[in-house]
Amino acid sequence: MIWGLLYILLLAAVAIVVLRIGERESSFAILTAVAATLATVASLLISGSRYDIFSLLVMSVDLAVFFIFLAHALLSRRYWTLCLPAFQLITCVTHIAKYLAPEIVPRVYSAGQGFWAYPTILVILGAALWSNADRKARRADDVVGGEEGDAQGAVR
Repeated sequence: MIWGLLYILLLAAVAIVVLRIGERESSFAILTAVAATLATVASLLISGSRYDIFSLLVMSVDLAVFFIFLAHALLSRRYWTLCLPAFQLITCVTHIAKYLAPEIVPRVYSAGQGFWAYPTILVILGAALWSNADRKARRADDVVGGEEGDAQGAVR
């Protein structure tokens, strides 16, 4: 329970930061991650599963998120988005492993599911921070370049 609460707090904090400073690409990605978390929790409640059995509903949510991240990566101008479907595919493969080997302990299955959300969130946060720093550097260059141009024009 404590890990779930920590994950929710981390996701909320990163979502707030990314939505404040990030560009369109990172905002879409973090909103997808938030929606995926909500849909996963809802599917776990509906199916009554606690990762003790293979759940087709939870796998359907993860596959839908995989295809959303894949479409985002294929349409994006950024390379960092390629990490998102890769991490999500690993999550989907853990479902297949549980289906093929039902004797996998629920705690291991749950850990395999939840682990890959953390690198996803960190990649999105890193992309938003990088984008923000790049945007600030470009603004600083524009200001410096504009002042030099005015000074040179005044000298002539």
